[in-house]
Amino acid sequence: MIGSLMFALLLAAPAPAPVEASPAKSGPLGEAPLDLEVAAIEQELARGLAGLRLPDSPAPYLAQVQLIRATVLSLDGSYGGIITDVLEAQAAASVEVRVGSAARDQSGTFGSEGPQLRFNIALDPAAGLSRRKLWLAMDQAFRGATGTYAQKLAILARLAGEPPQADLGPAPDPLPRQPAPPKPPGELDREALRGLVTQLSKRFVDHPAIDNGDVYVQVLRTEISTINSEGLVMHELHDRAVLAVVADTRAADGMHLDAGGVIHLQALPQANDELRKRGEKLVDEVLRELEALAQAPMMEEDYDGPVLFQGPAAAQLLAATIATQVGGNPAPLGDAGRVRDFEPHWQDALGKPVMPDFIDLEDDPGEGFGRYAVDGQGFAASPVTLVKGGVLKDLLMTRTPNKSRGVSNGRARVSPSLRIGPTISNLSVKSKKRGLGRAQLERELLRRAREDGYEFAYVVEALRDNNVLGPVDREGATGYGGGRKVSLPLPARIYRIDGSGKRALVRGAMFSPASMRVLRRIRAVGNVAAPLAMRIPPGYTGGFGAETGVEGILSETVDVQVSSPDLLLDGLELLVERSENERLPVLAHPLRPAATPAVTPSAADDEDVE
Repeated sequence: MIGSLMFALLLAAPAPAPVEASPAKSGPLGEAPLDLEVAAIEQELARGLAGLRLPDSPAPYLAQVQLIRATVLSLDGSYGGIITDVLEAQAAASVEVRVGSAARDQSGTFGSEGPQLRFNIALDPAAGLSRRKLWLAMDQAFRGATGTYAQKLAILARLAGEPPQADLGPAPDPLPRQPAPPKPPGELDREALRGLVTQLSKRFVDHPAIDNGDVYVQVLRTEISTINSEGLVMHELHDRAVLAVVADTRAADGMHLDAGGVIHLQALPQANDELRKRGEKLVDEVLRELEALAQAPMMEEDYDGPVLFQGPAAAQLLAATIATQVGGNPAPLGDAGRVRDFEPHWQDALGKPVMPDFIDLEDDPGEGFGRYAVDGQGFAASPVTLVKGGVLKDLLMTRTPNKSRGVSNGRARVSPSLRIGPTISNLSVKSKKRGLGRAQLERELLRRAREDGYEFAYVVEALRDNNVLGPVDREGATGYGGGRKVSLPLPARIYRIDGSGKRALVRGAMFSPASMRVLRRIRAVGNVAAPLAMRIPPGYTGGFGAETGVEGILSETVDVQVSSPDLLLDGLELLVERSENERLPVLAHPLRPAATPAVTPSAADDEDVE
């Protein structure tokens, strides 16, 4: 798998030489090649807004272009061999044209292909070429927008009740207008990183029970430029990288199992001793965890007692729920009205209790792995108190208003693939109630479980990171929510704890789709809140539960951090995964040394194994 940016580029036909337009009213930014390209794009945007017209159709009122230029390194090693070694430069752009007015335009319509139209650009800034490409792209985007606008008006005309809120809120004030930034220092040491991947992947040889495994290094250096017809010009430069480990095997009963881990970096990685030691520790932890999971018994029965989320699992739970459900973007408009299944669950809960009264929830982009100064729409990012005393006080707002909020609070996050949506930055849980130590939490867990008729309970230490591992490769492991339910990732590491406090690792557990009301049933919290860095796709369909896989972990995501103490919850139901598993033959990995063939219990009993 290659972690490239999967841009859908549309080749633009040659355009006639554009008519010269007046310079942007804010004036030129400079004489750097990128500044010249920006000036040419601004002129073409102005020309397009003035000249794009269709009979009996609304005129455009806003246009925006985003340029993305990226350097991508993808390394994939297995058993000491290199499977993928790709270094490439990529460039693309998108244009959005809005027709009508800020009060009513074509945006927010379900089933449309969206407002952005992609086209290709030169790897280096090229004012003339970009302007010619934009000429045709704007025309196509405008024609698509007018068609969607007509559909939207027809839908609204059929609906009873008050008309919906405006489609676009006010612009940032002041508008950011940035000159081309200097190129960031540092160069990729491709050969050293290749050697690191080779060295780390050799450690798989010592684990013959593992069927397959890979060590990845993905590096993404991006420069995103945003230019719109209001005068906004922004440039964002980022160096992002991951060292990831992914492995899979089968249990004796044929169940396919996988495990993964990742080291997130915000700079070009250096193949030094520090990263090597961290990588060795990560590989060993992932492989030991997978071996233990393959030997673990299945969960015996469904369970609806209390569950304790310890360590990373607590932060991952919040990143799979709050991160997506506190967004302010309203549900899209479909033929029968708003498609409520695509509206964040907390959007109608402002001023109401959503968590226990001893919980505060804050999002602060100032410090932490998810830090940023200005969001993807040009709004300054400042701290937001989302929950105070258990009551929902605010939402993550972009420039898209809803019925309760009409102004952005700087939470429009943009991924390198130019996906945009309201997303957390650095989310922190703060408790007014005294936190308990882990031994105390486990005693409280068992006490509550006994009240529910159980002599045991469950502790979850980690959830499956679908943004590393991708979709689950088992039919029975999927819980379909619907009906305003949230589907949670599978427990990656879950223990059955008995009355004496003894733990036993189990597998085959899954969460039943849950209501967001479950977060009101946090009964106790731990006394330590450790920050957890992660990468999640922005927007309602993003979060920790998204399924980008390692190939999209840089291109489809933004950087966030969640700090949470351990959480003891009532109201979640654990189900036994019920599906038939095939006992397939397991062949030796082609890069595994011949002296250590892959042998698993499922394969050893199968006479057809080669």
